[in-house]
Amino acid sequence: MAITKFKIQKIKALGLAECDSLPKIMIIAGPNGAGKSTLLYEISQRRQGIEIEEATKILYQPPHRAIRKTSVKRSWLSGGMKSMFDLLMQTSVGGYEGLSFQNPSRTPDNVDEAGSTIKHTLGEIENKRQSVLAELFDKAKSKNATIETDKTPDIYESIRELTKYLLPHLVFQRVDFKNENDIKCIWVRTDKAGEQEIDIDDLSSGEKAIIILFLPLIENQIHVNLKLLENSTANVKDVEQKESLVFIVDEPELHLHPDLQAKILTYIRTLSVKNNIQFIISTHSPTILDQAYDDELYLLTQRIDSESTQNQLKKVASSIEKLEALKQLTGNAYFVTTGRSIVCIEGEQSSDIRVTDIRLLEILYPRSTAYTFIPSGGKGNVINTVKNLRQHLSEENFNISVCGLTDRDQNTAQSIDGVFSLPVCMIENLLLVPEIISEYLQKNDISMTPDAVKSALDEITAGMVNEEIGIRISKKLKPKTIRVSGTNKEEINKSLDEQISEMRLSIPSGVDLEKLIDETKILVDKVISDKKTLEEFRGKEIISQFYNKFIKIKEIGYSKFCYELAQILAQKGEVEKLLNPVFDKIKNSK
Repeated sequence: MAITKFKIQKIKALGLAECDSLPKIMIIAGPNGAGKSTLLYEISQRRQGIEIEEATKILYQPPHRAIRKTSVKRSWLSGGMKSMFDLLMQTSVGGYEGLSFQNPSRTPDNVDEAGSTIKHTLGEIENKRQSVLAELFDKAKSKNATIETDKTPDIYESIRELTKYLLPHLVFQRVDFKNENDIKCIWVRTDKAGEQEIDIDDLSSGEKAIIILFLPLIENQIHVNLKLLENSTANVKDVEQKESLVFIVDEPELHLHPDLQAKILTYIRTLSVKNNIQFIISTHSPTILDQAYDDELYLLTQRIDSESTQNQLKKVASSIEKLEALKQLTGNAYFVTTGRSIVCIEGEQSSDIRVTDIRLLEILYPRSTAYTFIPSGGKGNVINTVKNLRQHLSEENFNISVCGLTDRDQNTAQSIDGVFSLPVCMIENLLLVPEIISEYLQKNDISMTPDAVKSALDEITAGMVNEEIGIRISKKLKPKTIRVSGTNKEEINKSLDEQISEMRLSIPSGVDLEKLIDETKILVDKVISDKKTLEEFRGKEIISQFYNKFIKIKEIGYSKFCYELAQILAQKGEVEKLLNPVFDKIKNSK
């Protein structure tokens, strides 16, 4: 391995970041401000505390990479060739005739202009290629010989292979010198409209980002093919570079669609094996993090205090099994790397435009944005997820606490370590404030007094009584899932009958069942008599019915209605009084 270990300490946000055995591919995640960019830059500069093999070359891509349009004249391409490969080993951008940069420094704090030299770089390569071909032609002509073009190496083959996998709609065509005052690097883009020739300056930012990101790694093959073109008798092994190579990239996902991000790590692994390259990258991309292997993924936590000597760099999981377990518990490895304490809540993960409990809570109660919320299904799943995550994510090692937040239990509350309940049935109940709803309606030209809103809400809850009783009875009976098995009709029917019989035995009968029903009705009647239906009945159903009856006609979307209502409530500060006690417990929970 090119870099075998490092120990970086006491610089900016870093107190100590140490790794005794670097993998071939190291993926570092963590919250903003933890020091990821500082760590990568310090490694790239070979600071004291880094153990590295001799003759190792380190290429560094900072986080702020510029992709500017440039006008390049052919007359600027004379002199020695300057490769992006060599440029990424430098601390500044310079020496390119005709190009000037206001701030050439290549540090994490500045905009890196290395990408803006790509047209200049490809132009120099093409200049060299044409010079070599002209020399070959002259030699062949002087000897009255022929040139076997099918045996002539394609120096741009590696660029075409790059786009073939990552950008299959693009094919590199040529460097065009027709206008020597403004050379072009031509690609062919294929889409529904057909084929179109396009200069590299006019590619999308994502397309250019991929080319700039990986061109330095395939440049070596371009120069190998140039040497083979120059000397057809040369051996590939004689002209290939043999130095160890480390490629450090700060946030490779910049400008890239998640689908393209998903391909990056696979391509990196291919290059790592094929060209013996060690990669060290930092990322915030959930897509990349979710594809990382257990031996690749590291978390850089924030320093506890200025005097702390604790290693901030932790391996997320010690085995693939543990990493997969974390992904199953959280839904995505990304959640573990935010650096914020985790709160498991009731509900399902959703990527659509429906109102989500998490988004609603963050609007209603801004303090909640300090936590990472993980939808974990029902209350039972929330409890189990909290228990399992606490086993996998030691707060002592990761500085991350794990808690649970459930809807208010309609039955007798059970005290569970680290799991707390909302003061209302569900998050939507917090929206059911007649004065606030009336204010929202007035802003949207719907005339309805707070008393009228209260009457409408009471009418809705009155129609929900039987359903609320049924839901509470169902929870007390603890429903079970029937999973039928068997290889033929008889076995399947037998399995079904057995499980139904077991379920019947678990349900009280006769007097006991009547007692359970009566107790539930008494509880619901008490909710009604105490005038707490807006707190205790299902808020999702209440607010949904109110929307359908009074808001929908105005063509206001349901999500928009809920979120805007939440914003008004947040400004009033009413929700803080209800939720502060709960989040104080979460904050102090261990």
